[in-house]
Formats: sequence, structure tokens, C-alpha cells
Amino acid sequence: MRPYLPRTLVLGIALGSFAIGGCSSDATTSPATSPATAASVAVDQPATTNAPAVPATVANGAATITVTVGTDDFDTSGGTRVVSVPKGTVVSIALTDAAADQEYHLHGYDVEASAKKGETATISFTANTTGQFDLESHSTEGTLLVLVVI
Repeated sequence: MRPYLPRTLVLGIALGSFAIGGCSSDATTSPATSPATAASVAVDQPATTNAPAVPATVANGAATITVTVGTDDFDTSGGTRVVSVPKGTVVSIALTDAAADQEYHLHGYDVEASAKKGETATISFTANTTGQFDLESHSTEGTLLVLVVI
């Protein structure tokens, strides 16, 4: 005969163990000993490129960058569409895809735009955070531009 444990006790022990294990800051735990999870979360990794950043033309504190999807975007150009702007620049990125409807997203600034096939979408923002930021298509998940704010 199996010993009887109330469900609330078993649930409490399980949740307590999970909470304690989830808050652990032990940096030496190896992945082999970590418990498996039922669901995983995909994490976007920045585009990898060795291409030098080409400075955008900045006039009166503003820059306009044009991207034609499938012609001169990051993936089509072999990972070389990398553009830099100085911190504080007002940036407008004009994006056109002649082949499909698109939804665009600039990571890090979390700005989005969408456009119908053949129409131009514009993402505008002030580049107030330095770093490397990927502009991606939500439709294809492809990288269209890597923006470097210096």
C-alpha cells in the first residue's frame, strides 16, 4: 500500500522546489543537471557581420536610409548592409518590398512599420541609445539592415 500524501502538500513541495531552484544564482550549474522545461523561449540573436559600418549621410542632425528588400538589404548583400549614425541623430528608414506585404521591426528601439506590396514603410526615431540594432522583416524573419549607433 502506498503512503497517502494530500495533493496540496505534494503541490506545495513541488512549487517550493521550483521557486528555490529558479532563484538560484549558482553560476557553476551545468546544463546537463538543469531540469528540462516543457516550453522554450526563442531569443533573437544579433546578426553576425564582419562588415564595416558605412556612415549614413547626416544633415542638420537627421539621416535617411533607404532599403529595397531583396535588392540591397543585409541578407541579399551577403551580410554587408551595416550603416552607422551618431547618437542623437533623427533617423528615418524607408523600406520597400516589391514582392510582398511586409512588417518591419527595429530591435532595441522596438519601433515597427508595415506596408503593402510595392509601398514604402518608414520607421522614424531618434538614435539615443548606442549599440548595434537589427532591422528585421517579421514576414520573413530576415535581417534587412544592421544599424550601429555610435
